[in-house]
Amino acid sequence: MLISTSALVCLALAPPSAYPIPPCPFYLLTGAFCPGCGGLRSIHALLHGHLGQAFGFNPLLVLLLPYLAFVWLGELLTAATARRWRTALSPRWGWALLSLIVAFWVLRNVPSPAFDSLRPVSALVSAPWGAAHSGRERSSPSR
Repeated sequence: MLISTSALVCLALAPPSAYPIPPCPFYLLTGAFCPGCGGLRSIHALLHGHLGQAFGFNPLLVLLLPYLAFVWLGELLTAATARRWRTALSPRWGWALLSLIVAFWVLRNVPSPAFDSLRPVSALVSAPWGAAHSGRERSSPSR
């Protein structure tokens, strides 16, 4: 819990040029996008109030963040109090979430313009990745 909070604070306070975000290992090995590709850039954009840019890096993560925040808050409350807060999904919802993640994984790798919006936007190699980007150029994604 403390590590995740510290990581979010560091990500929010550090300028983008202070550290490079490494490319996704799955992408480097396979050439395919994993469900987490662009996730770290997406979180950084959200922490700086850039919802559209965050959605461009990883739309599934942005859509799942309210639930992930709920689970994180439940774990925080459980650690702070003696009471166990119920944040887990029922098995039916768990399977539905897993199916959604697998479908996202498959569709973001389909070579069709219809699914371009599911792939991460360019890592902005020539400009700081916090700057505005032009178009939806694709390149090696980062986590």
